[in-house]
Amino acid sequence: MAQNSSNEPNSGPEHLSRPLGIASSAASANGTAHANSAAGQALNDRFPQPPTQAPPAREAVEAVGQDAVLQWAFVNYGEQVGTKYVYEQTLDSHAPISPEYLAVVREVYAEPRSDDRPERSPFAEALGALRASGSVLVINRPPNSSRTFTAYALLAHLLDDEVISEVRPLPFGGSKHFPTKRLPRDEQCGFLLELPPDEDDFAVDESFGGTLNKLLVRLQQRDCRLIVLTRPEQWRRISHGAPEGVAPELGAVHPFDIAERWLRGQEPGFPVNLWLEHKDIKPLLIGQPPTDVLNLVRLMLQQHRASQPAGKDGAAADRALGYKQEEPARLTFDKQVANVVAAQSHWEDALYAWHEPKRRSRTSFERNFLLTAAVLRGAPVGHVYAKAAELTEQLGDTEVEIDGQREPGVIAMTRAIEARREEDGTLTFTRPNWDDAVIEYFWNDRPLARTTFLQWLARAPVGDSSTSKEALEVISKEGRLALAKRVGQFALRWAVRHRRQTPLQEVVEEWYQPGAAKELWPLAIELLDSAAAHAASAPYVHSMLLTWSKRNPPHLQRAVVEVCTRTFGRRHTAKALRRLRNVAAQGDPEVLDALRDAVRVLWEDTTVRQMLFGYVIDWCKSETLSQTVGHRTFTALALNSPPEAAGLPPLLQALAENSPEEEDTFRPTLQGLVTGWRSLLRQAAGPTGERDLDKAVFTWLDAALVQQTLKPVVFDTLRQAVNVPGPAGPPLREALRTSAQWWVQGQDRPYTAEKAELKVELSALLDQDLTTRRSQPPALQEASNLLGELPAVVESGAP
Repeated sequence: MAQNSSNEPNSGPEHLSRPLGIASSAASANGTAHANSAAGQALNDRFPQPPTQAPPAREAVEAVGQDAVLQWAFVNYGEQVGTKYVYEQTLDSHAPISPEYLAVVREVYAEPRSDDRPERSPFAEALGALRASGSVLVINRPPNSSRTFTAYALLAHLLDDEVISEVRPLPFGGSKHFPTKRLPRDEQCGFLLELPPDEDDFAVDESFGGTLNKLLVRLQQRDCRLIVLTRPEQWRRISHGAPEGVAPELGAVHPFDIAERWLRGQEPGFPVNLWLEHKDIKPLLIGQPPTDVLNLVRLMLQQHRASQPAGKDGAAADRALGYKQEEPARLTFDKQVANVVAAQSHWEDALYAWHEPKRRSRTSFERNFLLTAAVLRGAPVGHVYAKAAELTEQLGDTEVEIDGQREPGVIAMTRAIEARREEDGTLTFTRPNWDDAVIEYFWNDRPLARTTFLQWLARAPVGDSSTSKEALEVISKEGRLALAKRVGQFALRWAVRHRRQTPLQEVVEEWYQPGAAKELWPLAIELLDSAAAHAASAPYVHSMLLTWSKRNPPHLQRAVVEVCTRTFGRRHTAKALRRLRNVAAQGDPEVLDALRDAVRVLWEDTTVRQMLFGYVIDWCKSETLSQTVGHRTFTALALNSPPEAAGLPPLLQALAENSPEEEDTFRPTLQGLVTGWRSLLRQAAGPTGERDLDKAVFTWLDAALVQQTLKPVVFDTLRQAVNVPGPAGPPLREALRTSAQWWVQGQDRPYTAEKAELKVELSALLDQDLTTRRSQPPALQEASNLLGELPAVVESGAP
């Protein structure tokens, strides 16, 4: 989009059928470099007429807009197809970013301005620099400053101009370094790398700036480009040695420009200037971050569409997005503006007038009915009525008898809260954001009732009350899941906004209960994981997960571990490791299986294997954790998942790999393997079925039989694991010999001569080790034992 030479916003119409006018900006800028001018002219030459390719559909633009603002990412309970598609697209740390998503970004992106040189287009200059093969650009901005969207916009232009063939996010990995190996071998790609923020004992290494020079060479060899996202304080620390000019100043994105681009993209006929130049709207834009601007855009669009005649395309789009507009009421423009301004202030004046009418006082049942209707949006009115009575009693106001006719009924209560009863039995508020404002008002007005309200809120989706059942309006399973998503989203929004863990803690604790866990627990994990990956909420949620990992309640620990197996663990592996370490220190038996799954997931990232292996072996060495956390997590790496899966288990696969030229190749140390195997050999037989020990012995001896290169390390590991002096040695050797014999011939394991020969060879070596140990002087035996117990974490090099 071409920018005016002043700071005043553009007033002319904009044709969204062509990409942002980089060429126009570059051609009109007196000081623009020749290469950028040429690039701009090339764009003009390519588009002498509007291109035949249609611009992104309005629904797609709206979906991206909702994704960009966390609290609206689950509009209509997350069932809007476009929203789900785009939201999940941006969370996958491995999949390419879809061209459809990037096309929307290109349409709606507002270029930053440079106030000191208004004739310059810093975006166009950055784009011109990125056209060179192997180029790297560092966007050095704080979160919520359009840094990710700016990166996508730059890459979208490169993709549209066929400079690159696809766009991929790059996970940083678990190491404090970023080795060149982490660059995929794809050619003609645009990569986006977000540096993890510094935390506790983890920080990106100060040599990162110098590493960019190595990355430049690898990128140029493959005709790729790289954009790095960092923060100002972090870049100051790690920028030493970086290529000159790699982090240019991109200017500031003006809120007016953001609103204009999004409004035109979502509603081509929208009267942009009439709205944005209005005296009451202008102040709402000044100094606002992008997410707040998009909230305002959503409100303006909603009110504008509410004023359109029934049957307009906008009404259909609103219905698709879950908005219910009053028909045939027509709002005047002044009324539309007034509603937007009131919604931005959370309708506080209107809600005060409702709560404190001049002629009488509202009853607690009326107040709670309004609050319940706002929370349980989309639930049958009978269910709302019953839950309002339940909330009234839990807040200690009074006992509400709603079985007979003593209390006001549904019709009276519906009119009292100024709602409308729909044909499907649900309640609708016609004022934008009224339901969210009701909750906000209660939260601010009744601080001493917050804890009780949160407990009631977390239980609301768990099951139907008997009163609701008597009303013959039992909420369906689908309705409860939809309600749970809304409750979870409210809890998340409040936790992030107010920096309070209680709302999410209540949800996690209640949804962990046996009756709710089957249906609601996965929703809780999905909510936390998506929030941990979304820029608007990630900083607080990461800190909250760290706190939870150090606390005792099993529901909090289980939540942390399961989130570490999802997108959060794949994208922020170093952070996930530290949280798992804290959880493991608690040793709670309820989280062991989840902890084992997390170890398997994180092992897939080669950069964290050394640190992860060190943690696992430390747990195996611990007297308190060896037979719980240590045993389970080492088994996760020593066995396939599932056990009958083909191929080598993770540890043997790492031993079989032979890539000395790769920078972050990790081979488990022999002493670490010995420590882990001793935790397995000490395992007591379970009540039924095979022990993990038997499965591990079978798997490792199979590998030694099939792959001769693995035979020495398998034999050495098993021999040293049982080569222990004193009374501890015989039980270990006996456990290994028994499992080995079952491997030769046991249930579902037919006898072969090859297996028998391998077992005889192993037994002979065990006997030889035993004879050698018994012939040693006592002092030498003790020294050998101490050597065998050295911490494997030191040998592996893990911190």
